[in-house]
Amino acid sequence: MKIVIPDDRPKLEITLHDGSVVTLSPVLKTDREFFEKGIEELSLESRFSRFGQGVSSLSEHELDYLSDVDQRHHVAWGAAIGDEVAGVGRYIVDEAGCAEMAVTVLDAMQRRGVGRVLFEALVAVARADAIHELYFEAQADNEAVMNLVSGIEVTPFVTDGYIERRIRLAELPTSTHDEAMVSVIDEVRRQRTQGSQPR
Repeated sequence: MKIVIPDDRPKLEITLHDGSVVTLSPVLKTDREFFEKGIEELSLESRFSRFGQGVSSLSEHELDYLSDVDQRHHVAWGAAIGDEVAGVGRYIVDEAGCAEMAVTVLDAMQRRGVGRVLFEALVAVARADAIHELYFEAQADNEAVMNLVSGIEVTPFVTDGYIERRIRLAELPTSTHDEAMVSVIDEVRRQRTQGSQPR
């Protein structure tokens, strides 16, 4: 799925382990069409992993929910490699001040490190916002999710075949990109407050 990221849009480029460059940019309302089309590029297995069922399309409400985010209580990053959409990562802050996290990488872009970079971006912003814990649910046999948190200490809770894993951010090392990631989100927040958000 092709994408052109405007020059004036806040973004960050990171080199992956295979030498390719991934561009991270906070999700904006204008990204709605990419969620609508992106689900077509997920395998049935990936759709079950992300949505809990093999959905073939998203409702208008779901599309609005995924794309119209405030980047404070609902933080979302998009990822692209070249002119191709690669994935998205997001977290939503709950009433306890923790945040539920989800990372989705398109099938054609998997096993390149995109998910890990999205995860690091979420952690960087959450830590800057004084969020102490991220958590997510996954089926016990979800290899992609297990690879995403490989080497990270997590606390698992198993219910009905799903595993809820909690990650304490204080126990995670910082990455070399943390400061830049937070700066990009802060710029989008500033533009949103001023009503000058880019496309």
